[in-house]
Amino acid sequence: MRQEVVLITGASSGFGRLAADRLARHGYRVFGTSRRPQLQHDRPYPMLTLDVRNDESVHAAVEQVLRDTGRLDVLVNNAGYALASLIEEAKIDEAKGVFETNFWGAVRMTKAVLPAMRGRRSGRIINISSLAGLIGVPGEGFYSATKFALEGYTESLAHEVRVFNIHVSLIEPGYFKTGFGQARKEGTDLIPDYNPIRGRIMAAFDEGARLGGDPAKVAALIQQVIETPRPRLRYRVGHDSAWLPRLRGLMPQKMFAWGTRKVFHIPGKI
Repeated sequence: MRQEVVLITGASSGFGRLAADRLARHGYRVFGTSRRPQLQHDRPYPMLTLDVRNDESVHAAVEQVLRDTGRLDVLVNNAGYALASLIEEAKIDEAKGVFETNFWGAVRMTKAVLPAMRGRRSGRIINISSLAGLIGVPGEGFYSATKFALEGYTESLAHEVRVFNIHVSLIEPGYFKTGFGQARKEGTDLIPDYNPIRGRIMAAFDEGARLGGDPAKVAALIQQVIETPRPRLRYRVGHDSAWLPRLRGLMPQKMFAWGTRKVFHIPGKI
C-alpha cells in the first residue's frame, strides 16, 4: 500500500473528487479540500477547509497536513471555475475573481508547499490546466487567460525547482462530463450588440460538455503522473485537447480562426 501524502484542492466535485477517491482506493494518504467541507460527509479521507483566494486559509490547510503527517509528497492544484462571458461583458471584478481562484490560488498553494518539498528534496506538483490554456476560447476569454497564465507559470517553475528533485506537470483536459460547465459563472454587464452571438456561444459550451468524455480518465492520468519516475511537463487528455492544438500548428492561421468561429456559430469571413 502506498503512503505518499497527497493534497488536492477543489475536491468537492469533478476531477478533484474523482482523483481523491481513486488515490485513496490505491492506498495514498489523501487530503481533499473544499470551501465547505461540512457538506462532504461520505469520504474515506479528511476534507479540509480551504479557500485558495485567502493566504491564511492556504497556510492553515498546508500546516494541518504537515502536522498530521510530517510530509507532503504531492500537491494537485485543481480548484477553479469557469467565467463564461464575452470579454466586454465581464466586469473587472469578475475577471479579477476568476484569476484569484484559477491562477493566484495555484500560486498561493505552490508557494505554501514548496518549503517542505524543498527541505525533503522531493515532491510533485500537478496543475490542472485546460484546452482553454492552449487555444483562446470565445466566450471564455478570462478563463482562457487564467489557464494561459498557469501554463507559463508552471513551465518556469518546473525549471526552477527541478534541482530539488521536485517535478512539476500540467494536465490539459478538453471537454469532460464533470458538471463544471453547469457551475460556471457568467458576466453580468450584458451588451445588446452581442445578443446574436452570446446564446450561440453558450449553446456550443453546453454541447461540448454533453459530448465530453469520461472524467475518470483525468483521475487516472493524475495517478499515472504521480507514479511516473520522470514525468513530462505537459499531458493532454481528451480527443479535442489532443488534436486541436496540433491542428492549429498545421493549418493556416486564418483557416483555423474560421474553424473556431464555425464551432461557436460566430458569423464572419476569413
